[in-house]
Amino acid sequence: MNHLLISTFQAIPPSLRELFPEILLSTAILLGCVLEWSTDAAEKRLVVWFCAISALATLILSLVSGPASDPRLTGGMFTPDSITQFVRIFALSGAILALLALNGSKAMDGRDEQGETALLILSVALGAILFASARHLLALYLGLEFLSLSSYGLAGFRARDRGASEAGLKYVLYGGVASAVALFGISHLWGITGSFDVGEIGMALYAQPRLVLVPLLLVSVAFAFKAGLAPFHFWSPDVYQGCPTVNAGFLSTVPKAAAFAAFIRTMPYLLPPHALGIAPGAIGGFLVIAGCLSIAMGSATALVQKDAKRILAFSSTANAGILVLALSTWLTRDAVAALAFYLVAYLLSNLGAFLALDQLERSAGSTSLASLAGSWKRQPMAVVGLSICVFSLAGIPPLAGFVGKWAVLMEVVRAGVENGEGPLPLVGVAVALVGSVVLAAAYLRILRCAVVDSPTTDPGEDDFRPAPLSGLPLLLCAIGSLALGLCWPLLSVFRSRLGG
Repeated sequence: MNHLLISTFQAIPPSLRELFPEILLSTAILLGCVLEWSTDAAEKRLVVWFCAISALATLILSLVSGPASDPRLTGGMFTPDSITQFVRIFALSGAILALLALNGSKAMDGRDEQGETALLILSVALGAILFASARHLLALYLGLEFLSLSSYGLAGFRARDRGASEAGLKYVLYGGVASAVALFGISHLWGITGSFDVGEIGMALYAQPRLVLVPLLLVSVAFAFKAGLAPFHFWSPDVYQGCPTVNAGFLSTVPKAAAFAAFIRTMPYLLPPHALGIAPGAIGGFLVIAGCLSIAMGSATALVQKDAKRILAFSSTANAGILVLALSTWLTRDAVAALAFYLVAYLLSNLGAFLALDQLERSAGSTSLASLAGSWKRQPMAVVGLSICVFSLAGIPPLAGFVGKWAVLMEVVRAGVENGEGPLPLVGVAVALVGSVVLAAAYLRILRCAVVDSPTTDPGEDDFRPAPLSGLPLLLCAIGSLALGLCWPLLSVFRSRLGG
């Protein structure tokens, strides 16, 4: 039997073997569609369980298979290397947590869209993996579109809900413009260089004038849109507020990781050091300015919001700006490790905060700050989980968010001093610290309403009964935020596995 399995495995083309996790996930989505079509509204939880088990099986397969032994075996379109492996684990872990929480979401329970929402969560995870592993501009665009279309559906798929419909429409409009701009830049790069391969494009750019930076900036719009960077972030607060809370938490984390991974993969090839006569320090300075803009706009606007989901939406823009500061070091080994650690901490903290808000929304009716008043008395455990997660987002030691921010900012300082880039990186660090203080004040407004303020009306008895294990994701996020904050040695693991 073992000999037959080994012979069957060896008969599979190498280009397919390296993409086994993606193939398994695609097959699970197709089978899930069949299951969803054959079940009625009362049995949609079966589809959610099927999707969660499929994501877990794909995660196990990814851990067993590991990154590709030779990324060239996939034909150059996709490169399933260590960065792709990180995004696989990141996206599938986020999908598992979101799917388990979906079965406990009052906003989606018993609705016809519950099973389709679960399938869209798997589709977003698959799109994130494809987008992050693309080394060919056409593959990059296809991955971006797959991720975007799945995200549009996930944001606005709750039928007969005006808020969800508005969220989906705004997401489509902003995303369509971003995709069109990126495709326009890709077409120009092909016209200039005659190739879609990012490595060949980078080699051809050495002989080009600096005007070629314009299509590169157009392509970078796709990354900025998915990462929620200013000024391409205006879709996020309305989308997060309008779509179901679990979906908002998932959309605020997984696409962001895919965008940064795609940037790490493609930009060093498209714009190698000293190409077009531009020093890496100049590119790093531009990224510092972009990061400072996102931090300033995100933190300032988060402080004046009156809805908890909008606060988290604007804070995601500020956190994306801090991640851009890590990119400004021009992707040293330590910077990539710090960025990966920060993304893991952000997944646990931000997704956990949204999951806690989903539980509080059951009895409060909405996530507005006024509605959350007195939540401590109704659901104390959810408020405890929310407190841990938002304290981690604020960078309070010894939680994971503190370690992530410390690692990123220390790397920015170190790279700026060693490379002699002047005071600009230090200005970026100062802006990040001030922005973190402002965000902490915004997070405290949520906790003050949940713990200190008294409810103005009696919300009544909550008779909703969530599915088993639906509260496990919030518990895992809270425990993970605590445990990861004590695991400084993991930075060395990230450095050895992801460093270039």
